[in-house]
Amino acid sequence: MSILKIKTVCTIFVLILSACSKGDQTIVKSPPPGIINTDLIKLEDVLKIDSSEFIFLINKVRGSVGKKGSGSKVIWSKKNEYNLGLYVSANHVYGLDTWPNREESFIDISEINNGVFLGSQIPKRDGAIALGNELIADFGLYHPEIPLHATNQSIHPAFDFYIGNLDNQRIEDNGFAVYPSKVQMEQALELYDPVKRTLDSQTWDTAESLDTILAIGYPQDKLNFPNGAISTGLVLSESEALSTIAILKNLGDEEGNIPYNHNVEFMAKAKALPGMSGGGVFNSKGQLLGIMVRATNLDTQPLIRVVRITYIKEKLTSFYHSLSPSNQYLILPFINGEI
Repeated sequence: MSILKIKTVCTIFVLILSACSKGDQTIVKSPPPGIINTDLIKLEDVLKIDSSEFIFLINKVRGSVGKKGSGSKVIWSKKNEYNLGLYVSANHVYGLDTWPNREESFIDISEINNGVFLGSQIPKRDGAIALGNELIADFGLYHPEIPLHATNQSIHPAFDFYIGNLDNQRIEDNGFAVYPSKVQMEQALELYDPVKRTLDSQTWDTAESLDTILAIGYPQDKLNFPNGAISTGLVLSESEALSTIAILKNLGDEEGNIPYNHNVEFMAKAKALPGMSGGGVFNSKGQLLGIMVRATNLDTQPLIRVVRITYIKEKLTSFYHSLSPSNQYLILPFINGEI
């Protein structure tokens, strides 16, 4: 029995869960074969669920979540000047020492070519489940301050995110290291976005207590999750999250030593595996709530920690306004539409 006391909310996600409580009644649904009482599901199995509403939601968001090396990333929007993919991922996925320095900074990708193909993938433009061997050009753009003592394992959520751009350069992975040309601005990024989620007037939202969430990423366990995985869950309140951190600390779990800041992150009852860091967490409308950065279990209940997109947006906006006009001019075309 979980130590946390959380009211269960009935939503379309009931098709994945075995039951949910509503008043004095219990609504029981039968999940598809092979998905009974599981909390992390293969993407291809999720798309077999007999619910047009749920499948619509999955298809609305899944084209925005891709791979980044051994982790994941999520396209925040495509509303910048060039309609490139403005994406977010975890700093520990990028690798802290990969950046030129640890001070809050940006890279002028219109002049400096820091692009890579290796390990960068997003779902195919036609919505096929398998990613195949197609790689897409990936450019690191901005990162917050990275404390000198931080490592890829110990970095706190407040610093564990970065922002990049994806353009439309693509190659087939043939096992050789190939680097893209400088970021291409002539052609909009093409991606699987059937209802144009990435062009919505508000592609994001604030996570609130008891919100139902959908977490999507690419586990390193390719045998069991070859094409990505999905977990559903509920957002914890601030008091529940703080209590959870205190309990974990008493139990000696390393998460108990990572401070919790409600303005920076939220915690949710949901499952993630290594490789899903940097993946997207969405609400039931398909709006981006944040990115997964850490995970643990408490009394068999899986928990994830998610950097809020509202915090990321706030940090990016503040950084932009701190720049000189000439530097604002350099970065704005790649981030406008979301600041």
